Amino acid sequence: EQGEQETEYSTYHQRLNYYDDDDDNKRVKKAKHIFRDDRGASSSHAVNQPTPWLSGGVGSAGDGYLKEEDYEMTLGPRANVSGELAKPPFFLYGNVVNITKDAWSEISGFLSGVRPEFINSQLFSALMRREGYLHNLPTERRHVVVPKSPMTIEDAVPSTRHYWPTWDTRKHIGSVTSEVAGIEQLCEMLGKTIKDSRGLLSEEKRAQILHQCKMANLIWIGQDRLGPLQPNQMERILGYPSNHTNLFGLNPPDRIAAMKYAFQTDTIAYLLSVLKDIYPDGLRVLSIYSGVGGAEIALHRLGIPLKCVVSVEESDVNRKILKRWWAKTEQSGVLRQLNGIWKLKTDALEDLFKEFGGFDLVVGGNYSSYRGGTTVNATMGMDSSKYFEYVRVLQRVRSMQHFYK
Repeated sequence: EQGEQETEYSTYHQRLNYYDDDDDNKRVKKAKHIFRDDRGASSSHAVNQPTPWLSGGVGSAGDGYLKEEDYEMTLGPRANVSGELAKPPFFLYGNVVNITKDAWSEISGFLSGVRPEFINSQLFSALMRREGYLHNLPTERRHVVVPKSPMTIEDAVPSTRHYWPTWDTRKHIGSVTSEVAGIEQLCEMLGKTIKDSRGLLSEEKRAQILHQCKMANLIWIGQDRLGPLQPNQMERILGYPSNHTNLFGLNPPDRIAAMKYAFQTDTIAYLLSVLKDIYPDGLRVLSIYSGVGGAEIALHRLGIPLKCVVSVEESDVNRKILKRWWAKTEQSGVLRQLNGIWKLKTDALEDLFKEFGGFDLVVGGNYSSYRGGTTVNATMGMDSSKYFEYVRVLQRVRSMQHFYK
């Protein structure tokens, strides 16, 4: 769109149900299996559950927004990260799915009891989302990445300010949704409701329209006309380069679905910013469940050279997106892509250690398909087996790092 600021490569280089058929034949991994020296790494998955991941009263599935009390931030040092745990290699596991306090306690227990750090991405972008991070990164001397991503919907889509009614007080989106069924008819119905009111919309009608706008991420694209956020606009809000997900043959809903559980890069960059002074010559990164490359892009935006990135990502589409970004930004390091975490057996990790000398950062996020689907365990609200696999690999890397020193 004309007049809209784009995040160019040169500057800094969904609710679709989708499940993996293989998941139905696999059992949830038991915690005792996580830490063993498993040369035949487990490929177990969480059992698919058709229930939504919002649970325990932490939010509303209806409008995508959380209660005020659920936005409590825990920015700052965590007293339980000290000694050997605070030493490299550093790790960061980001979860953008809303889970209960009990679930957080459970997954924290599997990672040396590290307490999660909660951040509202609204502090860094036009996305209002409560995110939790388990990490051992230092917290001193953090800084915000520049240039910053848009802080409001209007900043991300300047053209919408001409049509935005005063009674629509939204400044941020509350989720990344790829719901497309009936969206065109919904926009037509809402537009007709507004026009038929002849400027005299009741408070009740306004509230109903706002509810639909929040659920479907609708914005004002003309006088009394609503439309869904487009992929380029969502990329801008999430801090990705323009057309980052624009692969040949990938339609707009699937492009947005690919970003459903993606990191907001300004938010994760704030946590990772401390690494710039520690590794001025560059990082060796093991990226698990890379998605569309949020962590890699955040590090690049921070100006941290990527010596090597070993990326684990099952989605062929997501791997192509990351590979294309790597080429477009002319990275000088090595990109090694694996199509499944089951390939990271101990023997494979030993080979990677011999090749790269180890890793400085092991980063991971929510596992999902490019179409925005994620398997969930009913007791945790997230794919626990995928998380356990991340922990298994992390523990092996940390123990091997000391050996290779």
